[in-house]
Amino acid sequence: MAKAALFVTCLVDLFEPQTGHAAVEVLDRHGWQVEVLGNQTCCGQFAYNAGHLQEARAMAQHFVEVFESSDADALIGLSGSCTAMVIHEYPDLLRRAGQSRGDSSEESESWALRAQAVGERLVEFGEWLHHEESLPLPAVKPETVAVHHGCHMRRILGSTEETDDVLRSYGAQLAEYPDAEQCCGFGGTYSMTEPVVSTKLADAKRTALSQAKAAGASCLVSGDWGCLLHLSGRMQHEGDSWPVLHVAEWINQREKMSAKKGE
Repeated sequence: MAKAALFVTCLVDLFEPQTGHAAVEVLDRHGWQVEVLGNQTCCGQFAYNAGHLQEARAMAQHFVEVFESSDADALIGLSGSCTAMVIHEYPDLLRRAGQSRGDSSEESESWALRAQAVGERLVEFGEWLHHEESLPLPAVKPETVAVHHGCHMRRILGSTEETDDVLRSYGAQLAEYPDAEQCCGFGGTYSMTEPVVSTKLADAKRTALSQAKAAGASCLVSGDWGCLLHLSGRMQHEGDSWPVLHVAEWINQREKMSAKKGE
């Protein structure tokens, strides 16, 4: 049996733990043994984006130490943004941060290589599922959904088509809406340092998504809770209760529907 170590992310852990449970259920149905390492913490992206290099370095080193100790066949992340941070930012972060604090070049390079090795084992959830064979879905009714891909997912990981294909394989009809590639305005620390612009971006995205909703989309689906929390917060502020779901949650719902119909 293949084994996966689940990178839960701090937003899922602190705000939306049902996403982690959904991911575990999906992995289990696909025949994977799931390991959730209890000492995992934030990947450090917030500190990194805010310019706190040494604080980000400490969290990156902790992340590397935790996940490199796992004998899992794959490390699966529940955020495109956090997954991109580990894969694309960690090696350079650990080199630069080590050098700036006076570490030897050998030590800094050693940490960078360890981070690179962890990143090579890490895959975002939607990407992972794209490489899995989808479970058979007996006559499950198609569902129209709106999809938002975070900026890191779209521009750094570049894996939006994989997730879209997975959603379609589970019966999703992807609603089109204007400026789908536009940022939602969250941007991690950006939403705190530039709240006015961040809110305007969120409202522009909400206006665009309203066309998908009017066209029959039942919910908004994304692989990043940062984006979903930002947008749903603005929706709730404006009295809009349109559901938002992580990809893992929506897939889990579809697989449960399929299993129930197959009984």
